[in-house]
Amino acid sequence: MIKSYKKASYVLILVSLVFRLLIATTIEFGNDEVYYWLYALQPDISHFDHPPMIGFFIQLCTFDLYFNSELWIRLAAIIPSAISMLLVYKITNLIAGSKAGFFSVCLYQLSIYGLLISGLFVLPDAPMNLFWLLAVFCFIKPLIENAATENYLRLLLGFFFAGCAIYSKYQAVYLLLGVGLYVLLYNRSWLKASVLYLGFLLSFFFVGLIVYWNYQNDFISFGFHSNRVSLFSLNFKSASFIREVIGQVLYNNPYVVFVIIVAIRFFYRNNTFITKKQLSFFLIFSLPLILTVLYLSLYKDTLPHWSGIAYLTLLPIAGSYLSTRNIKKNHLIFGNVFFAGVILIAVGVVNLGWLLPVDQNNELTKVGKDDVTLDMFGWKETSLGLKKILMENEEYSELPFLLHKWYPASHLHYYFIAAEGLQYIPLGKIEDTHKYYWSNPENKIVPEEALFVVDSRNYKDPKELFGKYYKEIQLLETLPVFRSGVVVKNVFVYYLKDKKNSLENSNEFL
Repeated sequence: MIKSYKKASYVLILVSLVFRLLIATTIEFGNDEVYYWLYALQPDISHFDHPPMIGFFIQLCTFDLYFNSELWIRLAAIIPSAISMLLVYKITNLIAGSKAGFFSVCLYQLSIYGLLISGLFVLPDAPMNLFWLLAVFCFIKPLIENAATENYLRLLLGFFFAGCAIYSKYQAVYLLLGVGLYVLLYNRSWLKASVLYLGFLLSFFFVGLIVYWNYQNDFISFGFHSNRVSLFSLNFKSASFIREVIGQVLYNNPYVVFVIIVAIRFFYRNNTFITKKQLSFFLIFSLPLILTVLYLSLYKDTLPHWSGIAYLTLLPIAGSYLSTRNIKKNHLIFGNVFFAGVILIAVGVVNLGWLLPVDQNNELTKVGKDDVTLDMFGWKETSLGLKKILMENEEYSELPFLLHKWYPASHLHYYFIAAEGLQYIPLGKIEDTHKYYWSNPENKIVPEEALFVVDSRNYKDPKELFGKYYKEIQLLETLPVFRSGVVVKNVFVYYLKDKKNSLENSNEFL
């Protein structure tokens, strides 16, 4: 029976891997995904938005962008996610056996965050989750046991992986908080072991790289994130808090969240299926992040996936609980199959417009404005249309493209500008251009002539954006984008010329 649950877990992980590989070939990049491609194209020791690990993973999986398709780039999320699923199995097996491990993997597969957001889409969460779970796997045995010499290597490896997780995404610092809290509350014998402090120093090496980059760039990344996650504010936003609570439940699957809550409640009533120290370990490494994001949502707009890894960390508790109940293996497998079917329908919604109402907007610049699926559709078609324009108008073929905001600039960059070997110049505020700012700091370069492309989903009037730079801004062509025979958005191509000699008030874009 033990072998059957172990085999079933491995088969489920493999099937999930293949399923996500197939999905990766069928949909275009979303806004964030195509932006993080830039991390691989222009690597650095850190970046404006996040640390650089996702860029390194993309470089590794694409052989430094030698293979540059959606599938190859998404391997940077798909492969780490498969290993993360295996780690959830290993962690659960360590505390409650292979049956519990199987149930934990099933729950992982049912999580929208685990399977798709961090398991398919190219986001910093993918490497962070991998290193976070590696750290948890290394920490669980030494921290729960006494400070014995044979546990030193595991502890140091845990700190190393924690550092790698921080070098993937900032919220992984909660791993270090978890170690500190657990030692203080449950195992103070580690306070006498010098290896504990050496481990913290090992993690801070990665923090140092991030700080050094920020030191070189006026601590711009810290300033950006401090505006997003203010810890103290009197501006209470109930709508943001409610949205965050609902978002966390939906992203992690209501069923999964329900099982986690029931498992914790059952333990405190019956004190069975795992030890109190084990339960405390998982709670300490997860609840602080969940509660922090909920607290931040009281004052700021937050995103539900910020706490996603905390819910994955709680899966061993849920899996251990389910293994003690009268739940058949086939039931959860059926749930995974059903969830996969829902995902396939979602792909049809994006690519074919299934179930979506027809946009009745007659204003060309607003068609598709409220259709979020268009972030992942129409860019290849747009690229073909732009290529045709340049082929028919050779006088424009050497002109650079102006980029105003990181999205949809990243789509235009990946699907057309880079593919055709063309030039681009960012002009805009740093909070709009993000990493693109470093291609044209302080907007010092303004070309004599340029092209600007914007779609109706993200429309901005080029006269408002660039009127201070150019006397004449001319609409060259409007490209309709079709989905299932229906125009779902328009793409506008502008020609900007007659550069102004005097650029008064140029600091308005800084």
